[in-house]
Amino acid sequence: MYSSVELFSVALVKMAGEEDESCHQKISNTLHTLGCHHPETVLKCCHDHLSQHTMLTVPQGVIILESMTKIIKDTIDQISPALAQKVISLATQWMTALTGTQADSQEAACNLLVAMSFRFINQVVQLTMENFKQGNLPHLYMVKTLSKMSMQNVYGMVPFLKSIMETMIPVLIGVKEDELKSVFASAMGSFSKSILNYLENKDKVSDPTVTKNTFATEINIVYSLLFKMWLEKEHLKFNIPTVEALGYVSALLPKDRLEEELPKLIRGLLSLSKKQGGHCSITECLCRVLDIATEMKCFNLKAQVDNVLNNLHQQICLSVDFSNQLSVKNHTETLRCFTVLAPVYADSLVDFLLTKLENADQQVRVGTLTVLRHLISSASSHLERRKAEIVAAVKPVLLDKSTNQEKKITAQVICAMAQQGYLEPEGGKVMVEFLIRQCAAPIHSGSMASSDQHPDQVTDEDVVTACETVMFMITNTMRMEDILWPFLLECVTMSQYAKALTTICNCLTQLGKRKLQAGNESFSLPSNEESNLPTAQALLARLLIVSCCPYQGGGQGAAALRLLQVLSFNIHPATVTSWAEELPSLADHLLANTEESLLQQEWEKKLLLLLSRTLNHIDNGEWTAKLSDEMCKLIQTDHRSPQEKGFLYQSLGTVLHHVPSKNIKQELHQMLLSVQHSESVEREGMAAAIGFCAMTHFDDALSILEEFTNSNSLKNTNNFFNILRDKSDVDLDKVKSTLVLCYGNTALYSPEELVLSRIENHILPAVANQFSARVQGIKAESKDLTLKLSLIKTVTLIARSLQSIHQRVPFNFSGKRQLLIYMQDLIGAEPPELLLNPVRQLAMSACMYLVQLRTDSNQDDTSQLIQICLTSTFSLVPAELDKGKDTERNTKETATLYKQTITALQELLKQILLQDLSPEGLQAIFMQVEEWIMSTKDYERERAMGTIFELMKCYLETLDVKNVVPLNNIGTLIGRLMPRCVDPSPSIGQLAMDSLYIILSIQFSYEGTNQNQHKEQLDVLKAVREEFVNIDSSVLFQTCSQITEVISNCLPHDQLSNLLFAIFKGLTDQHSNCSSAAAVLLKTIIKRRGSELRDQVSEILDLLRVQLQSVPSEAVKFSVLRSIAILTTHNTPTVVSCLLTFPVPLDEYVSDIWRALAEDTECSMNTMRELLNILNKQIPVGERRTYPITENLNQYSALESLAAVCALYEMITTPESRETVIKLFPQLFSTLLVHHSSSINVRLPKVFVPHHESKQKDFSAEPQSLSSRDVCVNCVEMLIEVLNMSNNKHVVHFMLECGGWNQMMDLRKSHRGVILLAKAMVRYAGPSLIGIVVQLSALILTVEECQKVTVAAFFGELVKSPLTSQLQLTDTLMNRLLRCLFNSSSVVQFLCVRGLSNVTTGAPHRIEKYSRPVLCAMTGLMETGENDNELLMFEVLLCLSKHLDQLRPNTIRPFVLKIISGIQPFFEAKCDKVQAEAFSVLGSLAKCGCRDPRTYFYQQIHSHLVCLLLHLGGKSKEVSRSCNSTLGLIIPLIGSAEACTKIEKHLGATTLNYTEFLRDISKQFIKDFPDRIHTYVTDCVSFFNNPLVQIRANAVKLSVFFFQNPEESSKPAQRIRWWKKYKY
Repeated sequence: MYSSVELFSVALVKMAGEEDESCHQKISNTLHTLGCHHPETVLKCCHDHLSQHTMLTVPQGVIILESMTKIIKDTIDQISPALAQKVISLATQWMTALTGTQADSQEAACNLLVAMSFRFINQVVQLTMENFKQGNLPHLYMVKTLSKMSMQNVYGMVPFLKSIMETMIPVLIGVKEDELKSVFASAMGSFSKSILNYLENKDKVSDPTVTKNTFATEINIVYSLLFKMWLEKEHLKFNIPTVEALGYVSALLPKDRLEEELPKLIRGLLSLSKKQGGHCSITECLCRVLDIATEMKCFNLKAQVDNVLNNLHQQICLSVDFSNQLSVKNHTETLRCFTVLAPVYADSLVDFLLTKLENADQQVRVGTLTVLRHLISSASSHLERRKAEIVAAVKPVLLDKSTNQEKKITAQVICAMAQQGYLEPEGGKVMVEFLIRQCAAPIHSGSMASSDQHPDQVTDEDVVTACETVMFMITNTMRMEDILWPFLLECVTMSQYAKALTTICNCLTQLGKRKLQAGNESFSLPSNEESNLPTAQALLARLLIVSCCPYQGGGQGAAALRLLQVLSFNIHPATVTSWAEELPSLADHLLANTEESLLQQEWEKKLLLLLSRTLNHIDNGEWTAKLSDEMCKLIQTDHRSPQEKGFLYQSLGTVLHHVPSKNIKQELHQMLLSVQHSESVEREGMAAAIGFCAMTHFDDALSILEEFTNSNSLKNTNNFFNILRDKSDVDLDKVKSTLVLCYGNTALYSPEELVLSRIENHILPAVANQFSARVQGIKAESKDLTLKLSLIKTVTLIARSLQSIHQRVPFNFSGKRQLLIYMQDLIGAEPPELLLNPVRQLAMSACMYLVQLRTDSNQDDTSQLIQICLTSTFSLVPAELDKGKDTERNTKETATLYKQTITALQELLKQILLQDLSPEGLQAIFMQVEEWIMSTKDYERERAMGTIFELMKCYLETLDVKNVVPLNNIGTLIGRLMPRCVDPSPSIGQLAMDSLYIILSIQFSYEGTNQNQHKEQLDVLKAVREEFVNIDSSVLFQTCSQITEVISNCLPHDQLSNLLFAIFKGLTDQHSNCSSAAAVLLKTIIKRRGSELRDQVSEILDLLRVQLQSVPSEAVKFSVLRSIAILTTHNTPTVVSCLLTFPVPLDEYVSDIWRALAEDTECSMNTMRELLNILNKQIPVGERRTYPITENLNQYSALESLAAVCALYEMITTPESRETVIKLFPQLFSTLLVHHSSSINVRLPKVFVPHHESKQKDFSAEPQSLSSRDVCVNCVEMLIEVLNMSNNKHVVHFMLECGGWNQMMDLRKSHRGVILLAKAMVRYAGPSLIGIVVQLSALILTVEECQKVTVAAFFGELVKSPLTSQLQLTDTLMNRLLRCLFNSSSVVQFLCVRGLSNVTTGAPHRIEKYSRPVLCAMTGLMETGENDNELLMFEVLLCLSKHLDQLRPNTIRPFVLKIISGIQPFFEAKCDKVQAEAFSVLGSLAKCGCRDPRTYFYQQIHSHLVCLLLHLGGKSKEVSRSCNSTLGLIIPLIGSAEACTKIEKHLGATTLNYTEFLRDISKQFIKDFPDRIHTYVTDCVSFFNNPLVQIRANAVKLSVFFFQNPEESSKPAQRIRWWKKYKY
């Protein structure tokens, strides 16, 4: 059984074949960890696997071998000899015997053997040496294994090396291959190095008897073989391992052999070095040879020294590629060769180097100085006697004519000499002066360091850096202290060393601190006048002035301040304490900033404050006066930068301010003469100096300025101004600039009481003279920018001075308005889109101070000022977009100016707001800024939004709710700002959200609530703002929703309308994100608070309709429409009523609104119901007295209902309304069916506004194309859509196939189309009929005649279907048809009668129920006198006929009299159909008759018998057929069988012989009813006047037959009397 360790080990070994490299390392580490705990088991598993799988892939074999090596290194003491032997054999096999293995596997096996050698060296060596069979070359890796073992296991291998070398030497002779030679050479070098290590540590060796001599024989042979055979004979093939080995082998040669071989060896190496260009291996070998030769004191070396020095010097003079490690190493080994020779041949070396130093060649001198520096540092003790010579030889090199490379190496030599004590005080000063001179040397741009420069090239900057470093190093060298102090103090005030001042100050600071710590008395400066040291005042002036440009010269400001602190006692004892506190903080301030971040003006103020405090502490007028004299000397003699000079003026002004007793006119005169008026910093400094002086010398300062001013006007006066004017480089505008700045600073710094007394009479007139032409109304402005800026700044200074005074003393400044106008003119005159100068910024800053002066002001002036400033600032093109700026510096400066200009604008607006801190004041500014927040340019929007944010923040910070009325325009502010929260520019969005946050905070303050109560709402805004930096467009809607919910929760009710009206403008924003945000806010407000907007619905809808035509985004448009739908949900009647007031036909935007209402189920349900109610209430009021189907009347509809019809059309034709349509199908179908009839041939007007209200204001959309169509078409289309949506498509198809829709739209055929529709509904939409009938039943009694026609036609067709009876609708339908029968038009009566007749088909089983009302109705219609309406009467007769056919006789009998009375007039009707139908009714009554002569019907048969017989032979076949049928039914009732027979005989024949029939039937009547012949004849006579010829002829014929066939039993007399009655 295998243990778990074995199984796990086997699994890991097998996994070593994985291709993933990351797995290899994990498997190896796991095997190593497991092997450390179970070495035998793991190693055995690895051994077995490798033995069984000799053809493993390289990675797998390497991993296993490396893991075994790691295990053996950590657990070699735990391995058994048996396992060790197996592992050694395995490693040897993998290294030599296996085929197909590669270098990685062989290297791993080699390392495994080396690891095993630390305990089992005998076995390893024995097995390895077996490979050295006589006559065969050993395996390559066997030699490598021995080499590695000798290096890693020195003490174990050296005892075996003699025998190994003895075995290998014979083999070496036969080696021919270069690779094998390299391996053997490396092995011999390793053996030699191992022997040398062994011999150097004899205290650790196991065999102390081993010495050099032990290996003498073998080493001699190896040396000869390597040097004479492999190196000399095959010199063309340079063999690095051979050379490297030769250096170690040479060290083991006996002295006599080395003495003998040394010349040849040195010459050979030098020769080889020349050929190979100074290879590091050759130089290293030469160094070892020289080292061993000097150590053994070989005599033959002396003869080779000159040759060696020359060759080494040539190499050292070559350029060194410091990026190449081999080149650097060769350079180092070359220098080490000089160091090796120094102990024995020091004089030769010095003489050689000093000779070379006189060479004029740069490379030779640089190489020589390099060697000299190295020897001074590494072998100084051997050169002690030659110090003076070396120093003297170096001094000529200090000349400035030397190259940068020489200067740099010279500085390094000086450093080395200083550290080794070579420099005496006299010689040392020369060296130090050289270093300072190089530190102060100018750096030419052409010599700046670049990435592609040559390695040997040394720039000016490199020289300066090197010299500065040397100065710091020698300063820390104690031997140099007396040389540097106080010599360096002399250099502080020397102008030629200005650029080295930082280095000088740092060195002096270091020296001074060391002397202070040591308590050295020499630290005090000598006071004798013969000394060259500068005075305390000169040092203070110099160091203070250079501190104003602290980052020049590598940080001269901090260095000067630190030196001042060290020298504080020497400057003046009174400064020690104060400077100890102030100077470190100033130095730290510089360290905390950079040249870019340091605010220069603030820094200069700190320095001036330091100077002022220092003079206060010193409190010595004489000392201060000397300081002013030193500063005046600096003005006269020192050539410094304008920045320093400007600060020098300020410093001098500060000093003169502290000397109140001195007459300063001379100093001011000198300052005015020396100032460069074209330099702004000098002008500013000069003006500030005048202001400082005016604090204590007001009259003198004002006097010198007045003299300056007068000199400007009197050009012939011989004074200093004319001296300036005569200079060719003086610009008079620049001089004027200096003048006005001086007046401004005088006003600012002078005492208040003096300013008030002179401002009106002296200062302002003097300044006003510079733009007096403008004051007098003549526009003649100077175009000089400098003068403009100076005037602006002067106005600012005067305003600041007056504002400071005004806070304590009431002061009416009458010139405020004029100065504001001038500032506005300057701002307006600037290019509108370019920022070329700071005129805008400074002018707005001046205005900011001016508006604070409380004088009579005009609101219009303020508005104009705001407008000009906004236009001039917001429209500026940013620096990054201005293509004219081509340099990075210009772009950066312009960007800074942009920022300053915006800040100045914001500060101005804040001050204007503070002057009227009220909602009205805020609104006045906001109204002018808001137009910019919708700009299409990002930078304009960002500036506007940033300005609004600053204003809101200012309002909140200065808000006092007790004294300020509440914000009554909060809704407007929020509505305009909220869309910008999602501006495409994230920075704008964040500013907008910050502004919203402030607005809500202001609102909460007014409400008197603690903001903690609304903390949750405000926290939402904070969270959204933080997330908005990396917001994704997919969560934009969510972000907007969160913001809008906060607004909805916090907004007061009275601000809702303001908010909405402000949002409407945001809907048309050009940026889709912003317009979407406005739409979201609109929807949220309406959704959450829509019920509060009932009174504003009309205005909201009017504005939204106008805005919709300008909305650029379809998504926003959709959101707005959804908002209207939500508003409708809250206020359905109001919204619908308002929407119906819009013009008809509907424009596309109102149509979109109706369609949007249809898309929401709840909204569409309520809206459609409201529309249906409106339509049902607004039944057309046009009267319809008659509506015959045959007439072409000008049908019209109530215009007020058109809007509702159009609205319903838009909603129904919207696919999303399907669910609502299905639910309201009966109502919709019924209403549309009713209204369709009243809209036939009615066209929509061109533009019709219901209720005669003007709804077209601010609206430009054209009506849609429906204006050219009949309204009826819309109704039909709606019906079709309703049917389709309610799954009644079969009805639609049926109507299309039958042409029913077209018939419905035809005035004459409309009722036919309705009948077809009813038929289709019965067939395909039966279940829906119940609701439809209910709806129509309610409408039919209230609608107009034209609509009753439609309902009657529809109901009449429904009655015809049996389905109606099944749905139990017959009663309703019959009831409504009967009720419409009277007081209606003939058309309605016609259709109702037809419907009543159809019940015989639809509900025959219930006909008895309706018999009485139907029969009464029909007889009633026949009695109304409408007999001339043939169609109606025909339908009445037809209805009677159908009912009589199906009714029982008993049901009919009560109505027989009325029926016969009613139909009797129609027997002679003009219309054949009516006549025929009347006879048919008579026949239908036959079932009620009997043979009793006493019955009424019996009598009526005889009364109408002649009429039937006569019409039987008429020309109308239809009447003849009806008479034929009726005769067949009634003859049997008269009781004559023969008559019946004759009737059947003649009427049943195919062709009726009418004459024969009359003869036969007359005979039979005479026979059967002789008493009635008289009546029959009378009836015949009555037809003699009938309009129809055929009837008259038939009457004559029948009467003749009655006379020709008298009854035989009759008496003649009776016949004669009967006949005589009828004579004509």
